[in-house]
Amino acid sequence: MTNSIAIFTERLEKDWLLSFCGAPRRNYSPDGFKTSSIEKLDEFDAQWFMRAVDSSLVTESDGFFMAPRSAAKEQIFWQGAKNVVPRPVTLWIEPVITIGALARLNKEYGWPVENLGAQSKTWEFDLVCYEGASDKEVIACEVKKDRKEIVKLLHFMNIFCALHPLESEPKNPAERNAYRKVQGIRKSWPKLFWALGPGGNGEIFLVRRQNGSEIFHLDSASEASLKYENA
Repeated sequence: MTNSIAIFTERLEKDWLLSFCGAPRRNYSPDGFKTSSIEKLDEFDAQWFMRAVDSSLVTESDGFFMAPRSAAKEQIFWQGAKNVVPRPVTLWIEPVITIGALARLNKEYGWPVENLGAQSKTWEFDLVCYEGASDKEVIACEVKKDRKEIVKLLHFMNIFCALHPLESEPKNPAERNAYRKVQGIRKSWPKLFWALGPGGNGEIFLVRRQNGSEIFHLDSASEASLKYENA
């Protein structure tokens, strides 16, 4: 176990887990936490998550975390079956990555924290950068737990974004998820779409709309495009 993961684990067990389990109407035993679920966490994401917390970029209450422009509370724990005692609780990796990415946008790319929020207002995206005090989305970010999921997401998004909106959503879960991201882009037309996985690995795209239509294309963009001054 790396030093960052060890520090993250200690803080999780002493602070965030107790806050989550002891919240009103929850009252879980912390003994139900599966420490093995931390093994899937990348050191990079653990470090950035802690920077977000320590810099007060997010506030925590009852095990939930919120940024100034968040449309919903983020929880980093997942509850298992109710009929198991103590109730199983595991670490939820994607929200940890999301909150860490929020810190990166602030610390590395210069975004004011007032412009950052976890969960878009229409729920399609995990992290959003807003233009000033408006609701205009400049960067829409979707977080996945591994590279395989990112590849699948982008494959289907590139198919659906080149088509007009469908009469009904795809039935296949992976296709439906990708289609909802495409529809989310069509609602707000952000400048950039960021598909992000563990360890800071991901892909950044410029959203290029075709002649004012509902059809668009995802053009590869550099990491420098995430900088606040370039947005």
